[in-house]
Amino acid sequence: MVRKLIKYDFQSYLRLLLPAQLVLIGIAALNRIVQLFEDTGSSIYNITFASSAALYGIGIVALWLLTIIVALVRFYQGMYSHEGYLSHTLPVTPSQHILSKLFTYVIFSLGAVLAIFVSLCVITLGEVNFELFKAFLYLMREFFRYFQVNGALFIIEFLLLSVASVMAEMLMLYMCISIGQLAKKKKILLSVGVFFGLYVIGQIISTILIIIGTLNAEALSELYQTIEKHPIPFLHILFCGWLVVQAALGLIFFFISKHIMEKKLNLT
Repeated sequence: MVRKLIKYDFQSYLRLLLPAQLVLIGIAALNRIVQLFEDTGSSIYNITFASSAALYGIGIVALWLLTIIVALVRFYQGMYSHEGYLSHTLPVTPSQHILSKLFTYVIFSLGAVLAIFVSLCVITLGEVNFELFKAFLYLMREFFRYFQVNGALFIIEFLLLSVASVMAEMLMLYMCISIGQLAKKKKILLSVGVFFGLYVIGQIISTILIIIGTLNAEALSELYQTIEKHPIPFLHILFCGWLVVQAALGLIFFFISKHIMEKKLNLT
């Protein structure tokens, strides 16, 4: 049954996101065609190139926002709208509902990244593409030459942290939607209020940490000196520490949404 839910969500995502990804690649192709007239140097070319470049930038932002919006709509419709009456009668646990939708979102987030990468390859198609590829290989060689085995560990830690951050972000939004369903009226408004409340709390915590660091200049100076002496261990600690934080936050958001679905479900 979980496979069927994932398949159903995949179909919904494909109908909405695949055309958007193809449009982005099409805009990139248009931008590349415009670049073929670069030698003219006319004002018309400058305006056209600037317009196509701006359109491409807007397309990237729009694709990413659309991916997030589709994920939120699919979660809300499947769990808390009229469709939820059917979803919660299926032989599927709340945990499986949340994880199946989260899995689909992560896959299509990777699809959005792939579409952006392909569009960049289209824009730089030709000699520029080749030069960028050579520069990338050179940077990777220098990276591994300097960090050696630690370089591979850094890449693995970065990838794990990226996935964990994306998952934690979406689980937080799932939690906001779930908390919003506790209200009898204006549920979406409460969900938005919870989101901004969490944002404000995050800003307050960040500000407090900055103030504490400023007031302890001596300890901060010692920390900088330690980092200069041991930069590689520090980077490992930073990546792994932030990975643990993201994983912990994701679990908290997950269990709050799960608890609401199990004990306080309100579809009225």
